[in-house]
Amino acid sequence: MYIKAPQKSHPFIHLSYLTVMLCWLLLIPVTTCSWLTDLKLPQKLLEYTVRNDDELKRHCQDGDCPLDAATLSNGRCWGYEANCPFEMSYSAEMGVPKCKSPQSRGRFFDQADFGYVRERSKMHDICFSSTEEGSRLRCSDDLRHCHGTNIFFNFKSWNPTNSKRYRDDVVQPGEVGGNCEQLHVDVLRKNMAERGYLRSWAEELKHFESSPTFSVDHKHCDVIFERPTIVIKLDAAVNMYHHFCDFVNLYASQHINGSFSRQVDVVWWDTFSGGFVDAFFGDTWKAFTDSKPVELKALAGRRVCFRNAMFPLLARQRFGLYYNMPLEDGCVGSGLMHAFAHHILYRLNIAQEGPLLDSVRLTILKRSTQFRQILNLDEVSDLKQLLSDNKVWKWKEE
Repeated sequence: MYIKAPQKSHPFIHLSYLTVMLCWLLLIPVTTCSWLTDLKLPQKLLEYTVRNDDELKRHCQDGDCPLDAATLSNGRCWGYEANCPFEMSYSAEMGVPKCKSPQSRGRFFDQADFGYVRERSKMHDICFSSTEEGSRLRCSDDLRHCHGTNIFFNFKSWNPTNSKRYRDDVVQPGEVGGNCEQLHVDVLRKNMAERGYLRSWAEELKHFESSPTFSVDHKHCDVIFERPTIVIKLDAAVNMYHHFCDFVNLYASQHINGSFSRQVDVVWWDTFSGGFVDAFFGDTWKAFTDSKPVELKALAGRRVCFRNAMFPLLARQRFGLYYNMPLEDGCVGSGLMHAFAHHILYRLNIAQEGPLLDSVRLTILKRSTQFRQILNLDEVSDLKQLLSDNKVWKWKEE
């Protein structure tokens, strides 16, 4: 149950010493144990990721890299970095967004493309320490995205029995904090306006305090997450539209965090007594982690400490992707969405068969619920009779 002896934490992107030793002992070829294996990115995404990360570029300069010097030095960037003009961005290379004017394109880029990441990358120090053992907490505006180091949650007050979903009272005063050299309570208070379970982390962090005696050890912690950990609140898992708001924003948060490693743990922050059931889309988590997610109810009554925790952008932010986002009219295409799609498909080993020459593929998703049905589905199905050499597949989960 992730109760581990303390050890030196490692950054998101690096292989652990143990992994390297196992590769050597088992005589596995080094390429299968490299940082490339952990990243597991398609060629184009790998180019952008390595090119804009100094440490990964050093791996390439050491020769352990499929990218040549010209590719690494061509100046292309994601679009959210400082001094990254749109013309050199990933979206520009992909030919999106397509808009009526450059002004419309700029607005759309900020709303639904990598400009969305740029606006949410501005972080504020709430808890600061100068030592490796000290605590740190940094958050974007309105506590929409946060990153914590050596922090704790004490779930002693929360009883998950008969607990409802979307509760905002799980964390009480004295139950969240760290050991901060500087605690900027004023910054915390100024960013409390955007409250809501799936809007921000305000309710979970509003009682954050500094405890001068706290340290990440088994005297102060019942459970220690040694690996980098994604702590995430989730939208409805039964609906692809809702649930992929979670995954899109998690992917955007990885860009903010600067890491795409799968050597991370995941905590599903769901307050429902029955836990979070992800029967339909649960395999998608394999694109983000190499371990099974931990449910919040499994941590009830325990003092839980995180060496390195990311609290990602959530599904229903105000003007967030993509549930509550009013978009610029007349624009289509997003480099962020394009990269997300290829990231997920590649990591889940999903092959696309096609496009097929002189063929059109039509996919219809039909609800199994009583309401919001497609009223003329039979008419659409009859269209196949008008097409020659067609093939029809029907799939239904019983």
